[in-house]
Amino acid sequence: MLLGVLVPGLAQASNGLHPRTPVVWDDVPCMTLHDRSQGAVFHLPYGIPFEDTETTVDEVPDSRTHQFFAFCRSRHPQNFLPTWISQADVDEAIEYELVMPGMVEPIDILELNEEWDACWYRVNADDARLPITQASADAGVDWDTTDLPPGGYSLYGNTHEPVFNVWWPRPGVVKVHDGDPTAVGPVGAISTGELTPYRNQTVTVEGCVDALPGTTFSVSYALSEANPAWTEYAAGLEIDGEAFSFDLTPPEALHGESGMLRVDFTDPMDRTYTAFQTENILVIDSDNPDDCSEGGNFIGNPCNESGGPDESSSGGTGTATSPATGESTAATNADSTGAPQTGGEPTEPKGCGCAADAPAPMRGLWAAGILIALRRRRRA
Repeated sequence: MLLGVLVPGLAQASNGLHPRTPVVWDDVPCMTLHDRSQGAVFHLPYGIPFEDTETTVDEVPDSRTHQFFAFCRSRHPQNFLPTWISQADVDEAIEYELVMPGMVEPIDILELNEEWDACWYRVNADDARLPITQASADAGVDWDTTDLPPGGYSLYGNTHEPVFNVWWPRPGVVKVHDGDPTAVGPVGAISTGELTPYRNQTVTVEGCVDALPGTTFSVSYALSEANPAWTEYAAGLEIDGEAFSFDLTPPEALHGESGMLRVDFTDPMDRTYTAFQTENILVIDSDNPDDCSEGGNFIGNPCNESGGPDESSSGGTGTATSPATGESTAATNADSTGAPQTGGEPTEPKGCGCAADAPAPMRGLWAAGILIALRRRRRA
């Protein structure tokens, strides 16, 4: 198999190129409050796109199963979770000659990884991994939170199919408390998905938060790197109820780059919580061609005075916030792409031929080319 050739030390397993079946998360609120005083068990529904049970003879016995986990903090997109759960899983893969002895480092085994020590919890046990069947998905999985410290938890599904095991993050955050959620401290999540703004375009980033009145938040950014250097963008921003938002105009350091966003919440008791955007921000290193006020255009020519027709346009962001009260509160997932849209009837000339009077279809092709180039530059 090709993967066995490209990755030294990997045995050639017949399922090497088999696509791993994901855990599907539908209609998940941004913020979920779980009150343990009303019951410790939290029911976790999930879905699958199709059943996947036809294992091959060289797979481990519990291959093609799903397992669920809770982590005590958020992580940025370049902070990858370990591939393996336990040393026992690695040993079994060695027994089936899927990996060579000594190939898997402790840092790539969750139970041996020091960074996540005492910060992760199994929802279902290793010996209770669930078959990828519709019956299992319909039943969901119960999470016993009895022994967990109160706080905010990020949940993940994991497809166990050595040697390529895959994580599937659940959107939002679960705040576990014992009757008074504000006693835990602030907890929040960014609900806006991947952003692709121009360098001169302002986009809105949104999310949900559960915190004491008077809680503020700060925003930082960094390049998409394994060990990012965070730079503060704004501080002391106020929160409006159970939701928060801020406007972002990409800093120069992000122009033409893949970046990450971080939000730090601080309440009046000086308790803090950090949330990361789960997707990158990809900044197009060009001015928005539909924004004449900024003097920019795609191909680098200045806006001219030739007086081409002015088009009605919008580069708006698609966002939605729907906080609720009770067991679950939510600011629903929003994805602000920042993609320009053109339309409407031509009006009288406005004295600006921004975008070099190029027709809209051509501008779309140039935009696609720039986006493709940016994605290729995205840091692994």
